[in-house]
Amino acid sequence: MRSLSELEVRVVFQFSRISQELRERCVEIARQKSPSAAFDLGYQAAFMAGLNQLEALGIAKATRWLSVIRRDYGAEAFEKVVRTLTTAKGLGTSLNPNPTA
Repeated sequence: MRSLSELEVRVVFQFSRISQELRERCVEIARQKSPSAAFDLGYQAAFMAGLNQLEALGIAKATRWLSVIRRDYGAEAFEKVVRTLTTAKGLGTSLNPNPTA
């Protein structure tokens, strides 16, 4: 099993590069779905948001890891990581397909 701190780094790195809207969508997916379903839906959400296949794959993996955190470490750890996402600096800058949004 991967450590919580490793999973958190994997999630925060990927989610720090996308729009707030896509990040919120992926968090909701991870909150409600199994890791496998979270991967599939996270990929679809990212691709539909205008990311290319490689970028969408990274977001899909991060969405899956976030779901793994919920499954393996519980809701409290999950919510802690989500709070980290909303307070980290520089979120939504690099892969935002709509920089003016």
